[in-house]
Amino acid sequence: LNEMLEAAKQGRFNVLYLYSLSRLARESVITLPILKKLVYVYGVRCICVTEGIDTDTTGWEVIAAIFALIHEQFIKDLSAAVIRGQEGALLSGYSVGDWCFGYGSEPVSGSEQNRAGRNSKPRKIYVINQEHAEWVSQIFTWYVDEGVSISQIVRKLNHLKAPKDHRSSSNEWHHDLVVNLLSNPKYVGDWPWGEMQNVRDPETGIVCQKPRSEEECEQWKREFPHLRIIDDNTFRKAQETLDVNAQKWEKHRRVNGKFTGSSPETNGRRKVRLLHGLLKCVQCDSPFYSDGKRARCRGGKRGTCDIVTSVPVKLLESMILERIGTVILEDDQWFQCVFSDLLKLHREYENRVPATIREKERELYQVTQKIERLVDQVEQGDAPEDLQRRLKSRKEEQKEIQYELKQLRLEWGKDLGTPSEAWLRERLKQLFDVLKESSPAANKALSALVGREIILEENEIPLRKRNYFRGKFRLNVRGVSSFLAGTPASVQETGQGEEVVIDFIQPDKADLQREIAKRMYDAQEPEFKIAEALGVSRSRVTKLLDEVFELLGEKKPDGRSRRSQLLVKHKEPPPYQAIAEEVMKLFREKKEYGEIAAALNIDRNTVTSSVKYWHEQRGLPVPDGRTRRKSL
Repeated sequence: LNEMLEAAKQGRFNVLYLYSLSRLARESVITLPILKKLVYVYGVRCICVTEGIDTDTTGWEVIAAIFALIHEQFIKDLSAAVIRGQEGALLSGYSVGDWCFGYGSEPVSGSEQNRAGRNSKPRKIYVINQEHAEWVSQIFTWYVDEGVSISQIVRKLNHLKAPKDHRSSSNEWHHDLVVNLLSNPKYVGDWPWGEMQNVRDPETGIVCQKPRSEEECEQWKREFPHLRIIDDNTFRKAQETLDVNAQKWEKHRRVNGKFTGSSPETNGRRKVRLLHGLLKCVQCDSPFYSDGKRARCRGGKRGTCDIVTSVPVKLLESMILERIGTVILEDDQWFQCVFSDLLKLHREYENRVPATIREKERELYQVTQKIERLVDQVEQGDAPEDLQRRLKSRKEEQKEIQYELKQLRLEWGKDLGTPSEAWLRERLKQLFDVLKESSPAANKALSALVGREIILEENEIPLRKRNYFRGKFRLNVRGVSSFLAGTPASVQETGQGEEVVIDFIQPDKADLQREIAKRMYDAQEPEFKIAEALGVSRSRVTKLLDEVFELLGEKKPDGRSRRSQLLVKHKEPPPYQAIAEEVMKLFREKKEYGEIAAALNIDRNTVTSSVKYWHEQRGLPVPDGRTRRKSL
């Protein structure tokens, strides 16, 4: 209907044939205004075949008003008849199509003989669908007996690919479906009907549902004990849990039951963010949603996708802006590609706009000639019967062309000439400044830059529990040049440009520790000094070094052999090192090893170790004991 009215406004047709006046609308207050707008505003002749209405004849408004009221009353009578028929089947215990998940219907043999019509169909009764009933029982078990949250139930149902109700338009389960299932009294044998009724707005024709009174619905309430799937105790516990949850969040809901949301100043969703609507999951093609701090796959939340990793929004924005800034401000090759494409767009613009202006001027001239010919016919006394309508239609067409011509001339007048490299560099700087604002304008600019999507792929990090995302997008040349030139880029043109790959990995404390540990390890530092520098235990240092060599694919050297090559081997020097100077003092006094041991009250072997240590520290040859004894 709206498309037809728009076509009439543009003057694309002059006569409209209607099979019936009811095809315009079922409300008289809508039918007549539309009809009068078509006739008197758009200059369209309307002919209704069934009612015999022709807007070129006198008095058509009265006839149209009468038939509009008749059609309005007809739909009300039809609605009452349908409800009466459903009520009869309802009170007889037959199915009226209101069965939910867990149930079905099957025909009653022989019931078609009592129905009117040549090819009458049998009545149907409600039955339990055993496969679906098992899922209903499982959902109640999860919620009541095991205490599983509704969000977890949704993920389980989607992960297990549980079937859904016959009226569902998608295969995915979501929060409201599970809540409605848990609160449905049909699973304990109580079958209400007609609680809501359709109400049409007489001014707009929009249909909405409103509740009926409890007294009216009471007459249609049915009890089917044989259709019970859940026992009363389990159902009661489920309602108690739902009520507790509802009371918990009651103060955060509006009158219509929807959440009020957090403060616009604190929820991070006050305005359209930089990456709004651009992030997509490579596995399930679902968009990413953000809670203001972290972004995650929508399919992962619902259990339809295996990706459950989240990523900080600030990390995404900062790394994407950093890479984009490097390209658009520093990459000369990319800059030249954009500049060449911008010149091409400008040449196309110079060829297109004047040609369009000339075409519009030609159309305006033709319409003006038609108007003048109609005026000439009036002066000659040969005016056609529909002169007023045709003249008004031509005037509207002339006015529309004049407006389009004016806009084209204004656009042509604003042309700043051929773009230069300096102009382009300045515009790119301005574009990057806009991107840093994280505003709706920044979102629009980034969408043009990356071709309307950034694909995120989950990858594993060795020795980390949390995975990371790898982002892929293209900084397309045509998208940038079209955005700067103010012209739309087609979908086919948005794939230009080299692919940009970004690994969104947060700096990890363990990575820094491994780097420091490896650097000190290569500098021949003992592990106890590495532990002191990192402020961790020696066992943690051992684990860090094991991880370093695992990442490098190398075998870690044996600890004992390495320790023997270190200058500092112990955190506290052993006794033979601590007394080395005292031993050497007596050594230089020509004392024998036994005498030195007795003087210092130590073992003879300790004296030998001290002498050896002292000489090795200074790079001197260790004296032989026998040779020294002979020289004493």
